Amino acid sequence: MKITAVTCHLCCSTTSLGDAIGSAIVRVETDEGVCGHGEPLMGMFCGEAALALVNYHAPLLIGRDPLQRGPLWQRMWDSSVWWGRSGANVSVMGGIANALWDIEGKVAGQPCHRLLRADAPASIPVYASLGPAPAVAEVPALVARLRSRNFTAAKIGPFFRKAGGGIAGPKGADLRAAMQPVLVALQREGGPDFGIMADGHMGGVPDPFTREEALDFAQLLADHDCRFFEEPLSYLDPGGYAWLRERTKVRIAGGESLSLRRGFEEFVRQGALDVLQPDANFVGGVDQFTAVAALADAHGLAVIPHAWSAGPGVMANLHLSFGCPRVEMLEMGQHLTELQRATFTDPPRVENGRLLAPTRPGLGIEFTPEIARRFPFPPGLAERASGLMQA
Repeated sequence: MKITAVTCHLCCSTTSLGDAIGSAIVRVETDEGVCGHGEPLMGMFCGEAALALVNYHAPLLIGRDPLQRGPLWQRMWDSSVWWGRSGANVSVMGGIANALWDIEGKVAGQPCHRLLRADAPASIPVYASLGPAPAVAEVPALVARLRSRNFTAAKIGPFFRKAGGGIAGPKGADLRAAMQPVLVALQREGGPDFGIMADGHMGGVPDPFTREEALDFAQLLADHDCRFFEEPLSYLDPGGYAWLRERTKVRIAGGESLSLRRGFEEFVRQGALDVLQPDANFVGGVDQFTAVAALADAHGLAVIPHAWSAGPGVMANLHLSFGCPRVEMLEMGQHLTELQRATFTDPPRVENGRLLAPTRPGLGIEFTPEIARRFPFPPGLAERASGLMQA
């Protein structure tokens, strides 16, 4: 089998909150008619850059055996090592690698997770990722809606939607005053079996929490038995993560925008994280994700993947969650986008707070250029600093 084409198709879909979100879908075609698909997370942030990087790597793959995923990843790495050792390039390499993994699963007639783990569980815990915090008055309807969709846990951020659009994030005493009643309402409406997590989104924003601000918020979360506090500080301050972890009872999580296993090693060395959160579509693909999971296993840490993607990237993280024994639970959006509905042949199924294992061969994705035409990408679409910055 030989690779005959590697293409990138930029798409745009709309979230349940009405936000436009970009997706860069990689399609790898072969001379035997088997196609694989992946999605670098860079498609959400700068689709044009993802397209250019896929086009850069494509000539290195044409005519090669798609089942040689490791050597092909190394070939891309060697070609870009002078300038692409992290970030956008590694994200794109990972999207391509996941498309090759999709082909491997289809050729084997197995769901991709079973290529990693023959004894994969029938289900794993899952939580709904909600983005900005709801207003207190919205909490009863929100919890009822999540329960109706079989979610028994949810994650919110320290931001609130503004009436005219956009989001705002208070800090210090103002944040505590705004979030305290929300957490009380979630506990009241959800009951003792409803899990609550918080995402600081401070990993890459212009004005992140100081250590003291993060500690103040972490103590509030600990008072309400939150299961973890994600991205409490800038990723430029791994020592701050370790400082915070020493001073609070709530677990500290992070890693969605760290590249390669190497990106996690310094945080682990400093004792900065309780929970590692690799994203298959940013960390470098299936093999780098499993390397991070092995690192977690060696140090007794949990893995809870970041899995917020606009398109097929959701399925890569889903399969890896079933394929890696160290994964504790998985993140999911509370709704599928129309683009996801159009591309998933084995969409996620949740029962009683648990995600059921997929059963179709490969990643459970089918995509054609016609789908891209149905979901056109507007030039210049970008997500800037978790929505806090505008162009």
